[in-house]
Amino acid sequence: MSKNNKIETRQNKAKEAFLDQLKRTPTIETACQKVGIARATIYRWIRSTKKFEKQVNDALTEGRSFMSDIAENQLFSLIGDKKIEAIRLYLSTHNPRYGNKLELSGAISTKDEPLTKEQKKLIKEALELSSIRNYEKTKERKTK
Repeated sequence: MSKNNKIETRQNKAKEAFLDQLKRTPTIETACQKVGIARATIYRWIRSTKKFEKQVNDALTEGRSFMSDIAENQLFSLIGDKKIEAIRLYLSTHNPRYGNKLELSGAISTKDEPLTKEQKKLIKEALELSSIRNYEKTKERKTK
């Protein structure tokens, strides 16, 4: 077996070990520490091949799902132990009756006040600058 094949075989084993660890602990830093690979090496591998980048993203997704299951299981255990914080958290995120609420009150009214001279001037200037006013002028020229 050539030297390059040995290096590639060793790297492939390291990549597999890293991906397996990432599925259990979905942070690159922690997985690197547990497997004994430098973060710089992982990021170099990610930059070098799209396939490995996809594998890392898939492992992170799977790992996060796994950790969510563990956390949810722990939450249910705490609810079973009648821990009010856990009960409140679960109800506030899973039942709209217990979620955070925002209550608004007030009144909306409109007034039909005549425009001031300054407001009329601003509207006139805006129309002169807009294409609506220019369109009307163009339309008049064409009809003449």
